[in-house]
Amino acid sequence: MEALGPLREVRSWEALAERDSEAELRDAVLATVGERGFAKATVREMAERAGIAEASLYHRHGNKDACFAWAYEARMERAAAQVGEAFRSAPSWRSGFEAGLAQLLRGAAAEPAIAKALLVEVRAARGAVWEKHQELTERVVAALDGARGEPGARPSATPTTAGFVLGAIEESLCIEIAAGRGADVERLLPDLTRLAFLQLFGEDS
Repeated sequence: MEALGPLREVRSWEALAERDSEAELRDAVLATVGERGFAKATVREMAERAGIAEASLYHRHGNKDACFAWAYEARMERAAAQVGEAFRSAPSWRSGFEAGLAQLLRGAAAEPAIAKALLVEVRAARGAVWEKHQELTERVVAALDGARGEPGARPSATPTTAGFVLGAIEESLCIEIAAGRGADVERLLPDLTRLAFLQLFGEDS
């Protein structure tokens, strides 16, 4: 029984190493798609960036479409959790929205190539990854629609209003990233916050 503790520790470290390895592989897939574009990116390039054999990547995650869908889902779930944490830590819905948006922009600015894969190249890929994008979009719209229950919300606001706000944020980011200004997207925070508040509350603060 005394060996059980050390054994658990070994397994724990092995699991941690595996998670780290998967995170690196995921980011290699996304960075390749972001830099090369989905149409030109290959599984071989993804594998080479990750430092593994091409056959190994195929075995673990499938063809290019499947690899991108897997990497996209994992990274966007992580981003959604970070944005959600920033939102929940704020004292009000409005300050939470701004904090969450700031977290999103900060993440995109820190890794422009990955942001390009997640926001721009997902449109070119379509298929399974586009379905995951649509699922995430529906979840975010539902969260934004929660503003209608807040004091001062516009009586005329509808779920479509939340969809418009998300679409405007996404489109603004895509334009900047596609133009090579991904590292500077944090400057969009005041304008995007103002746009959202005007649509959801009829005011910008």
